Amino acid sequence: MNEELLRFLGGRRTAALEGAELWLISAQELLQAQREAMELAENAPETAGLCFNACLLARAARKNGVRIFRDGTDVLNRLPAERIGFWAEKYLALCAEENPPCCAESGSRLRELLADEPYERLKWKVLSRFGVLPSEQRAKEMTDGDFLYCVVQMTLDEQEKLDRLCPACRAEAEKQRCPVCGADHFEENAGFDENRFEELKHADIC
Repeated sequence: MNEELLRFLGGRRTAALEGAELWLISAQELLQAQREAMELAENAPETAGLCFNACLLARAARKNGVRIFRDGTDVLNRLPAERIGFWAEKYLALCAEENPPCCAESGSRLRELLADEPYERLKWKVLSRFGVLPSEQRAKEMTDGDFLYCVVQMTLDEQEKLDRLCPACRAEAEKQRCPVCGADHFEENAGFDENRFEELKHADIC
């Protein structure tokens, strides 16, 4: 899958950084970091930002899945302020990749990416048919084989419906029609001159 699309879909929850990893933390851990930072900066409000970044990194920075720092104080004791700020910026960038802003620009880019990923479109057809969101556990547990099975079964269902029709009705059913007015779906050339076409045809030009 396209790496950029993978980021849009939340497929990356860690970021490598200087021999360690930054992990996205839970909402509960974020609240804990905020409370700890308030305590650390109680007597020095001007350091609130630095303290919060340190408490955040204490929970997000890991190596082989194990936290590197005991708490925010440990981060402040072991890292210079510049390094804390740099790591915090990397963590915010990871958050932005995991949760892209819901705006017209992001939507337009996501449409472009999905247009080149027919398999993702097939998966969505299956999920939408059964009313399942991609974030639900049952969707996450589905394998590629599960999706393929559903797609084939859905295709066979449609084929069975067509097979039960008479030839005339089947021909009508297979026509591409406008979903609003029901008219045949075709592009009409507004600049086409039928009379001129007939003249050229009879002149053996067409």
